[in-house]
Amino acid sequence: MEFSDVIKGALLHDVGKFIQRTGNEQRKTHQEIGAAWLKERGVPETVAVFAARHHGLLQQDLRREMVDAFAPPVNELVIVYEADNLSSGERPEKKGEGKWEHAVPLMSVFSKISLKHRAGQPVFNQCWSFHALAAGGEKLNFPGSYDAVRAGYGPDGYGRLLTPFTRDFEKIAPALPVDSLLMLLEKYTAGIPSETRVVEGKPESLPDVSLFDHLKTTAAIAACLYRYYEETRPEFREACIKEKILDRRDRRYMLVGGDFSGVQKFIYTISSKGALKTLRARSFFLELLTEHVISRLLNRMKLPRTNIIYSGGARFYLLAPATTGCRAALEELEAQINTYLYNTYRGRLYLALDKIEFAGNAFLPGNEGRRDIAGLWQDLAEGLREKKNRKFIGQIAGDPDGFWSPAGPEEKVCAVCHDEVSTTLPLTVFDDHEPVEVCPVCRRLYELGDELPGTKFIAACEKRLERASCVQIEDTYYAFYPAGKSFTPPPCRLLYVLNSWSIDDYLLPRAAQLFTADYAARQGRAYKGFDMLAEEAAGAERIGILRMDVDNLGHVFTCGLPGHERTFSRLSTLSRELTRFFKFHLNEICRGAGEGFQPFRLLPGRGERNVTVVYAGGDDLFVAGSWDQVVELAFDINFCFRRYTGRNPHLTISGGMVVHDAKHPLYRLAEMAGEAEERAKDNGRDSIALFYSTVPDFTADDRPLFTGTYKWSEAGRLVDEILKPAVSGLAEVKDGGKRVQFMFSKGFLHRLAAVTDIWRREGRLYLPRLAYILAREGEHNGLKNNRTWQEWKKRIYHTELIGCLRTAITWMELLSRRGTE
Repeated sequence: MEFSDVIKGALLHDVGKFIQRTGNEQRKTHQEIGAAWLKERGVPETVAVFAARHHGLLQQDLRREMVDAFAPPVNELVIVYEADNLSSGERPEKKGEGKWEHAVPLMSVFSKISLKHRAGQPVFNQCWSFHALAAGGEKLNFPGSYDAVRAGYGPDGYGRLLTPFTRDFEKIAPALPVDSLLMLLEKYTAGIPSETRVVEGKPESLPDVSLFDHLKTTAAIAACLYRYYEETRPEFREACIKEKILDRRDRRYMLVGGDFSGVQKFIYTISSKGALKTLRARSFFLELLTEHVISRLLNRMKLPRTNIIYSGGARFYLLAPATTGCRAALEELEAQINTYLYNTYRGRLYLALDKIEFAGNAFLPGNEGRRDIAGLWQDLAEGLREKKNRKFIGQIAGDPDGFWSPAGPEEKVCAVCHDEVSTTLPLTVFDDHEPVEVCPVCRRLYELGDELPGTKFIAACEKRLERASCVQIEDTYYAFYPAGKSFTPPPCRLLYVLNSWSIDDYLLPRAAQLFTADYAARQGRAYKGFDMLAEEAAGAERIGILRMDVDNLGHVFTCGLPGHERTFSRLSTLSRELTRFFKFHLNEICRGAGEGFQPFRLLPGRGERNVTVVYAGGDDLFVAGSWDQVVELAFDINFCFRRYTGRNPHLTISGGMVVHDAKHPLYRLAEMAGEAEERAKDNGRDSIALFYSTVPDFTADDRPLFTGTYKWSEAGRLVDEILKPAVSGLAEVKDGGKRVQFMFSKGFLHRLAAVTDIWRREGRLYLPRLAYILAREGEHNGLKNNRTWQEWKKRIYHTELIGCLRTAITWMELLSRRGTE
């Protein structure tokens, strides 16, 4: 058997469970069913055998010769047997309890997350939620209650899912390219439980690891074991080393981490010349750079993409064998990449690479005195932080005099990044008539912004292609191709397929799936610029910037699961689910798509969001667009994230939002949005800071005071009880939806704001003054007999809402302005 047979066999070893649950072949084991199903579709015996023989049976079992991994023992079969057991580390938790129920639904991995778990004392939030049995893909589906989804997990439900899976599988069989198979398995088995044993009365015993995550982690561990013994035991291919493979005490594995430093400066420290297009291009370039490093590491270590555990936010984690060759590859690649980054980007970007080695027991739930996989993940993250504090140490050691020698002043300054450079090139920005002089890097990234909209394929090639737009990273040229009816890829190392679940796209040679949050407001194929986004906003011609980030994510990964449940498969599942939300489902949220999701809109008929996702990683995002669309989108994202995570109170997101004119320096807008996000975090997290300004709203006891930061629940009341009634019942939409004219005057809003400032500053509510302001406005503008006005007035008196009033007033003022006033 070849290495590729082992990986494909590991990915398909439990496919029989899928077929068995259709109810057609209950008398046979899932091993027998899976092997027969694969052979019927022309899959070679060297792959199908892993579906038949990945369990160990008793000596007296009559089926032993057909389905036992050890009869006779073959190293490759033993490797997948061991990988299967290490991957399914969560199953011994039930200690033989319970019974098998084929129709049990898959529980969301977020259900067990809690920041109150203690050693030996798990504390659950009782927010159990379950996935519907359906093919994964373009629709954002939220988990539901047990009763709501259970009926769909019967034989008919599995049968309806098996039919399209079989059709798509037969398109890639018998060759079964690993990357195509990975996409297919995620599409159809990410909603299927990997096992179905249930302990009555213990909802925490319900399965929460999907069949896909089990198959993928089994293949990753098997790849490590195969490469480990291939290098360390020359007799591996000839002599059986069963006992050695099953020994979990040796350190055979490495968790490898990569983290780029300087990301914020690289993306945001640019001028406003073609800012949005340049922003998106720089952000995507970092995604491509991360993929480039991952690809180089996997190639040097001779590993498949199954071994990518996490990739997002300019960070990644891989599983690799702890061999001399892999250690050398890691060290050499770190030096090569950082030399390239230093020479090309003048030290603005740096890659920290580190590893931590461990034995097989770490895949299993932790025992006292031994680090589990979550603890190792934490240790690796700390190692990466230390490396980022010692940037370019290898380059300094190699040439200390050259590194520390002051660079002489250059004659030219780049109009985009403001670096002093020796060479500049002319660049005509779409909103200017005269070309500006930019450095070669900024020119290349600006041109990348022209290619990104509509891109579907990216080919990683060894040489520049004359008829394709390319971006070069080291010696690799990345060629961009738009979606089209027919596409013939060039000779390439890898062909990235962006955001596609169609098997037909993965029939192309070397095709691999790549998620990217690429939603953008466009004019034709081009990105809309800040000026256009501001012009198209409702009310004031302003842009909005939004930054959001998952709260306490480090703690969620390291201690969010009970100690006895921190297994490799669960952490991989958690990582995959978060990555999919931010890098794929965010596109749907911006489009307003998804089951059970109604976008928040104050004004009717606005269509898709007039925003562009500049950046979205594994747990955070940066969005720019028309200010009214950005602020509404913030509420949509929070709503969807809460539903996506089963409304678990320990899985929350915080954000900060600023509004400004389109000409304001971009780096400053990014900083302000970051400051707003920090204010939300300082508010106890699970919060949003709206319309943030660096100028305090007022002072009290010589302290600057800022309003606009609320818990999401408070912000929701602001919208539901103040804004929505005011816009729908006390206003008229003018100028084709571009402006809101309220029945009350702007002077009334200013007087109301003054009362709220006293409340904020002194903690006192001047009811007579408030009553006078409301009564006077009602008399002057004919509102006295308006029922909506009467109800709205009552809400204003509530002390729970008075603290939100200034933000609501700011929102209404922006909606009622004209143009740039």
